[in-house]
Amino acid sequence: MKILDVEDIPEELAAPWGTLHWTDQDIPLDLTLVRRARVLGVPIADYGGLVAVEGDRVLAQVMVEHHSWTGPDGTERFTGVAGVVTRPDALHRGLCSRLLQEVHRRESSQGYRLAMLWTRRSWGAHRLYEQLGYRDVYSPPGAVLPPRSTPHPPLPSNFVVRTARRADSALLDSILVRATRRRYGFVPRFPNSLAARFALGWRAPKDYHVLFRGSRAVGYFFASASRTHLGVHEGVATERDLLPVLIDAIQRQARGRWIGLDHTTLTNDAREVLEERGFVLAPSSHAVLMARSLSAPPSRGISAIRGLVGDPRFSCHRGDMF
Repeated sequence: MKILDVEDIPEELAAPWGTLHWTDQDIPLDLTLVRRARVLGVPIADYGGLVAVEGDRVLAQVMVEHHSWTGPDGTERFTGVAGVVTRPDALHRGLCSRLLQEVHRRESSQGYRLAMLWTRRSWGAHRLYEQLGYRDVYSPPGAVLPPRSTPHPPLPSNFVVRTARRADSALLDSILVRATRRRYGFVPRFPNSLAARFALGWRAPKDYHVLFRGSRAVGYFFASASRTHLGVHEGVATERDLLPVLIDAIQRQARGRWIGLDHTTLTNDAREVLEERGFVLAPSSHAVLMARSLSAPPSRGISAIRGLVGDPRFSCHRGDMF
């Protein structure tokens, strides 16, 4: 078994690499997509990540990105670990452990002090990450509202909601910047974040709904809909006083279906409003953010993150999950 940089994967292993993603129910991946994503601004590391190769098979992979984290002492870049996957017939060989240890070594040598990743508490990989020094630091809250038979009243006068278009990516980014000013967490996002996601097909503009007060955009929410429910994964308003109107807009979009808020600190930001409307709140979920120090001696990063995630200024949404 040998370890290769993603950027060094030879052409003959392109199809086996894409198949590896398919086994994890993810989209097939190739270097063309990785490089296009990087050109569009997605902060993928220059080497892309690492793969474990044996003969003509790609057995395991770890992708690497570099994102921003803001706290009281300012903003720093950190190592974002993503796309950790092993072929089903290559499990329990310690392959991802070896890849992650090599990632830690490289990233530390480049001056990164902290690595973070998203996983689920119920997955076996959670124990592997703990063995490698990662610790749980945050789990997104959630909120659910059962179906309502009576229609939600109209929005307050002078407010309207419009479905986003692809050309609205900069507008949506600007709303997020205004809404997260002086907040902590995964801010700022990389430039033109939504434009890149729209162009790559990772997000659909029709799932974004923009709240206007008069002619000025003052909020948005990102949601996925089914026949039975509306799942809201991101919701921000440029002013705290506008949160009740944003919840009004979400309830109107639900049209009497179940509403579920997940992976968004809108649940905490609008807690009082949600409780008044009858939402049932859950303080955490199976999704979890884990962090590990890359410096020696260990940095205070993990304890600092744990302190920030309970702060009302903390901001985290689906778009911050790498």
